Amino acid sequence: MKVRLRPGSVARAEDLITACVRECAGYLMGLDTLDGAAAPERTKLVSAIGTLVAEQAAYEPSADRSFDALLNVGRLALDAGEVRLARRLADAGGALRSRSGDAWRLRAQALAADGREADSVHAYGRSEEFGGEQRHIGVEEFRARIAGRAVCVVANGEHVAAGGMGGEIDGYDVVVRLDSFQTHTPGTGDRTDVHAVSHRSEGPGWRRRVETRLVFGDKPAEWQAAIARKLVPGAQAHVGDLSLSRPLRDPALIGEPHWAADAGTGFTVARLLDFLDVSPRLDLIGFGAPGSLRPEERQWVLARARGRSADGMRISLR
Repeated sequence: MKVRLRPGSVARAEDLITACVRECAGYLMGLDTLDGAAAPERTKLVSAIGTLVAEQAAYEPSADRSFDALLNVGRLALDAGEVRLARRLADAGGALRSRSGDAWRLRAQALAADGREADSVHAYGRSEEFGGEQRHIGVEEFRARIAGRAVCVVANGEHVAAGGMGGEIDGYDVVVRLDSFQTHTPGTGDRTDVHAVSHRSEGPGWRRRVETRLVFGDKPAEWQAAIARKLVPGAQAHVGDLSLSRPLRDPALIGEPHWAADAGTGFTVARLLDFLDVSPRLDLIGFGAPGSLRPEERQWVLARARGRSADGMRISLR
């Protein structure tokens, strides 16, 4: 996005970027050597700081590239647990472009990481107001996106990674993975179209590139805080909106309050897909293993099952 600066504001923008570079330099000066104990996130952060410095030191620096580099440093600072640095960069990004959805999103994430949940939710609302790199979709659009398509929901766990079903999983029209998922090509396949994730979940799942991310949380404030703090800009094209945040207990959708408030993510998304009833094939992969479902969830799944593979790896609901 191009930005038009008022007379005299070019110098102000340069001052803000320069202040950020100095802040980053101070951070680097305080670092110990990047030894084996340093997290990969810190190494990425140092590299991103180098990109910001190089852009600002260019013969003809680009305001757009400098702004993007600044936000990237802020995101990676959050990944590395450097909340103070992320807050300073988020504040500078907002001062530079007060109508940037991405700057407001970074501010929301930094505030949440700093424990300021109410301020984070407000900042997230501003990011929605000004737009960003992904848009929210509701129930009807999500239904349309899976209508007529074969869907599989893949459980996490070593039993799936060792199951040798990777090619078969990647052959579905829509592959749904859960929470902090990992992929191992021979067993799990590589594709991920939908990521279903609890607001409590941490880890790399949030950073993996997917088409649609569904975030589940029974309380709107919890859902909004997770959206603000954990969504990584550019990691998803679409995000399920509040109407998809608690499908089991929402009377406007499924509305079955007898399920536990913290129902498993796998069961929640499977129940949602079954309720929408627009997929000619709906299979659960790896949910036959002990611990993959709660007893009441397993009972519901097995009562609905229309078929099971001999090894129990696949349970077909359609």
